Amino acid sequence: MSDRVSGVVEVHLEKIQVGDVGLSSLSNFPNLEILHLVKTVECTNFGLVAVAERCKLLRKLHIDGCKAKRIGDEGLSAVAKHCPNLQELVLMGVNPTKSSLDLLASNCLNLERLALCGSDTVGDAEISCIAGKCIALKKLCIKSCPVSNEAMEALASGCPSLVKVKVKKCRNVTCDIADWLKASRGSLSVNLDSGEQEHVDAGASDGGVPDNGVEFPPMFAQTAAASTSGIASSSSGPSRSSLFKSRLGILSGKSLVACTFRKWSQGGGVS
Repeated sequence: MSDRVSGVVEVHLEKIQVGDVGLSSLSNFPNLEILHLVKTVECTNFGLVAVAERCKLLRKLHIDGCKAKRIGDEGLSAVAKHCPNLQELVLMGVNPTKSSLDLLASNCLNLERLALCGSDTVGDAEISCIAGKCIALKKLCIKSCPVSNEAMEALASGCPSLVKVKVKKCRNVTCDIADWLKASRGSLSVNLDSGEQEHVDAGASDGGVPDNGVEFPPMFAQTAAASTSGIASSSSGPSRSSLFKSRLGILSGKSLVACTFRKWSQGGGVS
């Protein structure tokens, strides 16, 4: 594809059997701006480094590593070094350390949206690093990470552009510190463990970072709606072929569901 198609700016790879050879081939798209790697467990740092070195216009990167531990500091450090335009970074089941996060905070000065979910290595020191260096950061989501009240204290004086913070399933962060953080920064919106049932999935669109739920981007919502309508109207006896196509339409829509700051985006103009 990279030999025959030029000008590709967005690629989503989700739950498919692709490894570093396939991922590295994306480096032939120098205009690539948005890349989603969702549960592509055969992709490693090697492939991500190859993309980062040649796709220097990258501004949105979503990685769901499924705890495979194949993408980490090495790949993220390459992104930090070669992709200064990065605005949005979503890491799920990836274990970055202070080393790579420090580089990202120092080099990606336009980073506005950051989500760190299900990481065993993101603790107070890592959040303190982000608080001290991510001057453009506006939205931060932390879920199921070993952070404590100390991390929240760091946010009180850091990230001068920060407007919204969401903390989910971080047991060592208390309600008291969340209230204190709100009081310390009156304009800051703080959402701590609302208790709502949540489904987080990074496989999706040119949206934001994960929130309480999922929503279809407009194009895929129309596809799913049309497919659902087709099933409903075929009660008089649809053929197997038409029913299969309708169901396939719904599945393809679901596979490209967007993870966004849905509630947050209603109050701001940043997407």
